[in-house]
Amino acid sequence: MARSTCMRKRWRLISWFAALCCVLPASGVLVSGGLASGVPAPVVEQQPALTVSNARTSPGRVVAGGGYNYVPSVLQDGVYRMWWCGSDAGHVGDHIFYAESSSLNGPFHARGSTAPYQAVFAPTHANTHDRLHTCDPSVIRVNGVYYMYYGGLRDDPSKAMTTIGLATSRDGIHWRRANGGRPIITPAVRKNTGNRYGAGQPTVSYRNGFFYLTYTDTTGAASGPSGGGQYVLRSRHPAFRSGVQELTATGFRPQTPRNHTTHVVGYYFSVDMQYSDALDSWIMAHTDGSQTKLSFFAPDFSRKTFSDVPMSRKGFGGPGLVSRPDRHAVAPTAGRCGVVPVDFITPVAKLVKPNAPTNLQRQGVDVSVGQTCASMARGKVARIFDGYAITAPNLPLAFVTGGQRLQSASFPPIQDVTKNFIRTTPQVFHRIPHGASLSPGAKVIGAAGRPAAFLLTNNTKWPVSSIKTITDNRSHITMIGTARYDSCRRGPSLFQVH
Repeated sequence: MARSTCMRKRWRLISWFAALCCVLPASGVLVSGGLASGVPAPVVEQQPALTVSNARTSPGRVVAGGGYNYVPSVLQDGVYRMWWCGSDAGHVGDHIFYAESSSLNGPFHARGSTAPYQAVFAPTHANTHDRLHTCDPSVIRVNGVYYMYYGGLRDDPSKAMTTIGLATSRDGIHWRRANGGRPIITPAVRKNTGNRYGAGQPTVSYRNGFFYLTYTDTTGAASGPSGGGQYVLRSRHPAFRSGVQELTATGFRPQTPRNHTTHVVGYYFSVDMQYSDALDSWIMAHTDGSQTKLSFFAPDFSRKTFSDVPMSRKGFGGPGLVSRPDRHAVAPTAGRCGVVPVDFITPVAKLVKPNAPTNLQRQGVDVSVGQTCASMARGKVARIFDGYAITAPNLPLAFVTGGQRLQSASFPPIQDVTKNFIRTTPQVFHRIPHGASLSPGAKVIGAAGRPAAFLLTNNTKWPVSSIKTITDNRSHITMIGTARYDSCRRGPSLFQVH
């Protein structure tokens, strides 16, 4: 009897935290775009009509097993890689699970195994901010490093609030807590909304050298009556330890105690975010607990750029947008530069005990404003394919980075720096500015205190982060003086991925 009572208490705790993570309890009624209490939604600026086509869903759930599964983070990174919040008999309390698949329709599986998933990040059960639960992962890869932003809970929700932590990895499987294991975002505690969830539900993207972090804080100064609302920070530091700017009513400003949490971009549930280079807009996927919608925001978040796109299938919290590693929209196939494939994986069912979502399925649509490769600026076409290796009939393999293409006669060094290969057209290939050509045995220079670098077209150095990239190109390093090294023009860096 004692064991039965203990189990009931444990599931009540898990159920409570799961409900807080994915659907914020409401004292008022939250609706997509604004609050029923009268807080207005952002104004939609008139733009070319957004065309929506090719609605799609997976034939069934894409991951098998688990007690509950929700809030996935999904990257197109060679294969489709997915991290999400879940629990099972062997992993009580919120853990972060991982699985991968060659298809968004699944089945997803653990790396190198037929098991449906594997646990890759767990509560510490020690004196940390994430002692009991780790949930709501948002995973991004920047400069060869994976960063996972997540919500952690130290204690029973009646005693503690959610905080946001950060972990890093080289392969997306083995994680190490950053910032000394301390949270990087804590509740602002500027307003009592009656909702003790705290600061969590992070979603992160990388653009123009900044990490953009959108999150919920139920204690924020501008939070709605039920505690809902998304705040936005940006910083060049992944742990947001320096140079932090906060989105205010007058744009991004250095964060201060006075402007902290004074402005929200929307009052949504369970947000995930990516940037679309084709649309020049942020895309946010969110759900009101029954329907998922896509919202589109200007680069500075000052306005909505297009009307919301409602999805036809139900979603129960935590849609995870399929993104390229830097959390931008994935590149289109067949040279359709202006077509943005927006796919996400979301739970479509809800368990009664515990009170949490499950049954992850894929949903998606294509969106477009009618642009073509020919009508776009060459720089925009390059941004759409950034981070991809592109192939086109009768043309060399090329890696797109830094707004230009690096052509290569050899496959291995390109595979070292990207896992995403995509077929496209000669038109797309030639719309991307040529940066340099990498031939087998190309010269590599090094200098004291400087990274090794391929010396390529127009005396431009392309720094590399791994000796493997050099040896795979059958090159070797020639040491030179620092003055001569520094006199060479600098091209994009080539970071190895694992």
